[in-house]
Amino acid sequence: MSPMRGRNIIAVLALLPVDIAAVGYGWLAAGMTGWAAGVNDEPYEPPLAELSMACGAVAVVGVVLWLVRLRGAAVFQVVPLLVLTLLMAP
Repeated sequence: MSPMRGRNIIAVLALLPVDIAAVGYGWLAAGMTGWAAGVNDEPYEPPLAELSMACGAVAVVGVVLWLVRLRGAAVFQVVPLLVLTLLMAP
């Protein structure tokens, strides 16, 4: 295994808690908003401010990883971004 591959794996594993926290925060915000809309018989509108903040945090981490030449770990940051983007759909 090349040293760069090992550094990418370590970076991905180290960032898993951050990614889980960001996606969990987005999921919680969307779930609470959906629950409130269901209780009040209103149409669901995703919490774009909260989801955008979580997307921004994940994207900043991805850009920093790209700049320090950990390309594999930066590409992995697309997974939480996709999950958060799916939560933005009404």
